[in-house]
Amino acid sequence: MEGSVQRMLASGRVRPLPFDSPRLPLYSYVQVVRHLTIWTMYELRTDRRPLHVQAQQHLLRLIEEGTYEPGEQLPSESSLASQLGISRPTLREALFNLEQEGVIVRRHGVGTFVASAYGERMTSGLERLDSILAIAERHGRSTRVLRLRVEQLPADENLAAKLGLSPSDPVTCVRRTIAVDGRLAAYLIDYAPVEVLPAQAVDESFNGSVLDLLVRRDYLRICQAVADITAVNADETLAEHLEIDPGEALLLLSETLLTEDLAPVEYSCNYFLPDFFDFHVLRR
Repeated sequence: MEGSVQRMLASGRVRPLPFDSPRLPLYSYVQVVRHLTIWTMYELRTDRRPLHVQAQQHLLRLIEEGTYEPGEQLPSESSLASQLGISRPTLREALFNLEQEGVIVRRHGVGTFVASAYGERMTSGLERLDSILAIAERHGRSTRVLRLRVEQLPADENLAAKLGLSPSDPVTCVRRTIAVDGRLAAYLIDYAPVEVLPAQAVDESFNGSVLDLLVRRDYLRICQAVADITAVNADETLAEHLEIDPGEALLLLSETLLTEDLAPVEYSCNYFLPDFFDFHVLRR
């Protein structure tokens, strides 16, 4: 028994009570572990919210308090479920929600980890028409454009409808990966009519933002955008561009830029790693 307690202490997961005496009886450490476990089970069982919601909030509190730090691996599912006094399916639902929020990362065959960038995410209101570069600059972060690809394509029916074009009309497509402080953070795809954005306009001076490029063209008079944000899972192509596992959660911001007379001039699909960004909406 003494060996198992000492291993728990060495792991850092359990800490001795701050008594002055260094000769505190060993059973007192075990009492701390049992007390925490029993208290947690009692807390979850007496709360009227669904158990998976309670477990999710409890784990989030442990992460925010520093019990589990960014990049650190969480205990196994069986261990966490036992500590919380809940079933493994209930725990998996809580972990799934935390993963969708970008708090944790689950690696198949390895384990569950606190997202490396958790606590360092950039926040932005969707009611503000800002590019990822502007958001990063406000947070004092550096950005870099990687794997830039510019090509002219015929618009399919869906894209033509979004941009007010006829099918097969030529559009410029700009694809790139954005790194923030040296780490991959987003994969962006923009489409615009060639009259609005000729392919040659995306040259060596391009900073990574088509939005910023078009807004600087005063004659377009871009004034607003219609945006949708959804949670998606990375397919093989997105996983390759962002160097993540297929199936990992991403935030997709789909956006259509509009002029003052509400004419669409650009459509984009922006895939963000959720451990880098928090988007919110200000309601009045």
